[in-house]
Amino acid sequence: MVITKRHMLRIFFMFEIVVFAGIYFFSAQGLQVLQGMQKENELVYEKITYLNNEIAVLEEEVSEWENNSFYKEKIAREELQMAKKGDEVYFL
Repeated sequence: MVITKRHMLRIFFMFEIVVFAGIYFFSAQGLQVLQGMQKENELVYEKITYLNNEIAVLEEEVSEWENNSFYKEKIAREELQMAKKGDEVYFL
């Protein structure tokens, strides 16, 4: 069997295709790594959305605290377990 220049070029070309596919799919900058980064990016955006919602709730609570004296009293009584003079306190 005689290997001609044409056959050598075909073999070399097939080898290049196999090497390129391996690098494309499995290297440090390959397709799998990019897909992993995309999933991580989506998780970060979900966390950002969650934290933005939490910030909005906390800002609303601060606004309520600044503008409503009844809310301040409610928090003092329930969370800080405080009482006014003359209030009866029951312990369970």
